[in-house]
Amino acid sequence: MHSTTRREWLGAIGATAATGLAGCAGVGGAGQPVTVGSLLPLSGPGSLGALAADHQRAIDTAVEHANRGGGINGRDVVHVSKDTEADPSVAADRYATLAADESPLAIVGPVLSGVTTALTEQAAADAQLLVSPSTTAPAIATAGRSDGQKFVARTCPNDSQQAAVMAKIVDDDMYAAADTATILYVDNAFGAALADVLADRLGADLLASVPYQGGTDTPGGPVDDALAPDPDAVAFIGSPGSSSGVIDELVGREYGGEIALSSALASASSPPSWNGAYTATVNSASTVGTKRLRRALSDATPLQPYTENAYDAAALALLAASYSGDPTPRAVAGALQSVSGGVGHSITVGDFGRATDLIDAGRELNYNGATGNVDLTAALEPVTGYLIQQLTDAGIETRELLKSGYFTDGGDA
Repeated sequence: MHSTTRREWLGAIGATAATGLAGCAGVGGAGQPVTVGSLLPLSGPGSLGALAADHQRAIDTAVEHANRGGGINGRDVVHVSKDTEADPSVAADRYATLAADESPLAIVGPVLSGVTTALTEQAAADAQLLVSPSTTAPAIATAGRSDGQKFVARTCPNDSQQAAVMAKIVDDDMYAAADTATILYVDNAFGAALADVLADRLGADLLASVPYQGGTDTPGGPVDDALAPDPDAVAFIGSPGSSSGVIDELVGREYGGEIALSSALASASSPPSWNGAYTATVNSASTVGTKRLRRALSDATPLQPYTENAYDAAALALLAASYSGDPTPRAVAGALQSVSGGVGHSITVGDFGRATDLIDAGRELNYNGATGNVDLTAALEPVTGYLIQQLTDAGIETRELLKSGYFTDGGDA
């Protein structure tokens, strides 16, 4: 991975701009504040509102840490959040207002793949950086480019990784060893995209790919369609909460094949009827950064999914602004990969002041955040490890760890 050094950045900015920025440094908040924006489903349905509230607090915490560490070139940081209502059209309006009124150095969000996908083209046209904590859609890897630069990033894994894990569960002799399979997927942007990538990755013959509506009261029909070809395995793609009734229907059938569940559906409290099913699970590291953030948000324990990713999204953007010496979206987008990894000095949650000192001394940074190592690729996304797990009478048991190299080396563990 090539990452631009600070020396290269200052050279790219140019002598005149660098001199002007140097004159602003250390003014101790005398300049106008800089803004981090966020687009979150604060009034979204079901558990989305609670998830968004935790994300908002995580971003607030990152901003607080930055201000405690001296801000950006001596300027305070403020966080301005807008409610997307989990609706792409509403999100587009709130994005336009946020970008025009606040000129944020970065916008954390959106949360949902469908909402993020709807904004990528406009963000690229505006040269406005979006950093999503939870958009896993594979298409985001190539979206949001303009004039040779990428303006859409994420701190969560690409679902192409999850597809590779689910395909391994279906195909591998250690697990389902299936010659034939069907896919049963929730009919939304996330489910359809993951189903398409999984279909390409499967070695087994795909007999059917069946959509279902999230929260459906009549799960029998889709399950009938998925089981009708008598597959050796069913790959089930769903979302927490809205897919549980369809899983219950599937595992309640007299079906002798194997079931591979997508990530975040199974837990230690899943019903005994789910026992035997396999699941793909992101290998979440519990690092110093993880523990620091959980302490900072201790009244919200347990944290909603992707809360750590939301902190890392804001922290990376703020570090990139300090590193580049230019708190504009274009400069922050260009420096994001540089501060996320490499051979620099390791920093973590709450280390913004130390990071600023290292930058001032001409040192490189390597951010190991609330989610652990978040080295971003040229696509501005991390490659993370996954676990293959199985539900048993004893809970969820890990069968295999697939390290990040499994995905970068073409599937060789």
